Amino acid sequence: MSTIFEINKNLIETRLETGLETLRKYYTVTERTVPEEFRKMDIQNMHFEVQQYDVAGVGNLLLMKCTDSEIFQMDSFVLTPYFKNLPLFTTDYMYNGENRSYINEIYDVVDYQDALYLSYIEKFKANDQKHTELRNMPPHPGWYDAIRPVCTAKLTKPVDDDENMQIFAEHLATFIEMEQNTPAFSEKEAYQKKWKCNKDYADRLVEEGGISTDVFKKALGAETAKRFFSQVFFGTELYKN
Repeated sequence: MSTIFEINKNLIETRLETGLETLRKYYTVTERTVPEEFRKMDIQNMHFEVQQYDVAGVGNLLLMKCTDSEIFQMDSFVLTPYFKNLPLFTTDYMYNGENRSYINEIYDVVDYQDALYLSYIEKFKANDQKHTELRNMPPHPGWYDAIRPVCTAKLTKPVDDDENMQIFAEHLATFIEMEQNTPAFSEKEAYQKKWKCNKDYADRLVEEGGISTDVFKKALGAETAKRFFSQVFFGTELYKN
């Protein structure tokens, strides 16, 4: 019989692989070479492995995982769009033995919100409402609350693992549907505005902080954390045009 450590590790690998394969059904997904200093990082005695991809016509995909710690395991799946008026899509799944903390978030890192955009925000909210019976994890207040219209954050046990994976699948499916129905920017100026929204958000995280950002800053230092965000996590340096 598998141990809870092995079960959690398998859940991490499965979620990242499933998310990646889902994207590959719709897009050309090309792995990027992560700078050596960021491929493997030790943060608070946890060993993280980092992968980065370009999702053609969409933007930057970050996959990050810590699977080998007996105390705490986690994975992140973050999509930062550049070519269309789309929100930031960020998810973190954390495991501490049989305790699970799952966060699926949508951020309005955009220059404008038209009717199409807002209609999909409502779809993300509808996804969230499907899972109200799961115990909510109270969000930590932050400056970004005003631009976070959807936050599905749950505290669960192994019995709910399938439903938690379903939450991720539903949100990702909605993101893909939104992307497919949103027109690409036809002017360079629009692209530049979206890029600046992403850059300003990433920079502000380092400058003003956030729950996970503060951990990066403490472990790496503010300048290195800012470089990690711009080169890898959000990829703003790579998509500058």
